[in-house]
Amino acid sequence: MLQRIIAALLLVGGLVAVGLGVASATVWRDSDTVVATTAYTGDGTVLVTAPGVLDLVAEDVTIRATAPGEQQVTLAIGREADVTGWVGEDPHGLVTGLSDWDALATRAVDAPAAEDEPAEGETPADGESPAEGESPADAEAPADAESPAEGETPAEGETPAEGDAAAEAPVVGVDPAGSDMWLEEATGAGSASLRWSDQPGRWQLLAAGVGEDAVAPTVELSWPRQVETPFLWPGVIGGAVLILLGLGIGAASLRPRRRGPSGGTTTSATPAVAPAGTTAGTSSDDADAPDGEVPTDTAQVRMLTRRELREREEADRLAQQQARAQKPRRAWLTGQIPIVARGERRPRTAAQPTVDASAHPTTEDSASTRADAWRRAWGFTPGSDESAPAPAPESDPDETKDSTR
Repeated sequence: MLQRIIAALLLVGGLVAVGLGVASATVWRDSDTVVATTAYTGDGTVLVTAPGVLDLVAEDVTIRATAPGEQQVTLAIGREADVTGWVGEDPHGLVTGLSDWDALATRAVDAPAAEDEPAEGETPADGESPAEGESPADAEAPADAESPAEGETPAEGETPAEGDAAAEAPVVGVDPAGSDMWLEEATGAGSASLRWSDQPGRWQLLAAGVGEDAVAPTVELSWPRQVETPFLWPGVIGGAVLILLGLGIGAASLRPRRRGPSGGTTTSATPAVAPAGTTAGTSSDDADAPDGEVPTDTAQVRMLTRRELREREEADRLAQQQARAQKPRRAWLTGQIPIVARGERRPRTAAQPTVDASAHPTTEDSASTRADAWRRAWGFTPGSDESAPAPAPESDPDETKDSTR
């Protein structure tokens, strides 16, 4: 049961590790590009980037400017001195860097305030002296120079006030396109884009809305970047190892075990130990006995130590040697093998016995001489057993004749 729990935990841990590794390279992986936009809402119609903003993330940048409707948009890149000189003191927006990975930090630059001067016909304030060459009487404005009452039209030859003319004049955006100060430029209706690779020097971007009632365009800068996934392969490899370990342990725990007749379970690696008094000689005798029921209950089986196994093997070996020593040897019956006296030399081979040349019978030898020679050859003393028949070859008629005497 414990093995199954461990296998399940390893499988779950491996799957989680693989999932986290893959998610770090897909779902949680950062984008390959950094895209940041401006949010300028000032009165100017021009946006300018500070030096160093274009190569803030990478050397290559894609610039895109959009304007509402079909308003003309112009993008230009030039040196810092040229861009600053073209913008002058007009109100505009200045991009200073990144406020976030998807937003550009922008601030408004207003036009400098004009110095207040007394209008023509106005008397200077208390404590002020009239201008040189003027008399106090001349400094006073005549009654005829007063402005008409509300709702009245000015007299012939009179012009409206300067502030009223400025309020009624529409805002017109100047088009910077076509100037020889720009290194790169692009123009479009509603949107414009260009690509820029960093070069030595201090470069600025100028984005201008062109035409009547123009507004400053929205600028978007896109940089490519290298994104690394350091947790992908460690998570996948570690999870795979845990899964394999879990599968191995689970397969080992689910393997079926053999069951004996008594219901106990025995494994194939558990040896059955014989009683201590059993020897090789008795085991061979037990093999001839009728088959009996072999106990397979684990309670009757005891695991032996290495020392006990070595002692048992040594005892079995000694018992086998004693059994071989006590086993009776096979005895040969008398007459099957010739018995040779110790004083005489045994024949080297079991072939026909060699007989002395003087013992060969001649036509004049008697049958007794021939028989004595054969007795000596086979180890019998001549004359000790006269009743033993003497072998005579059938092919010799003289020997047959002598044996009948």
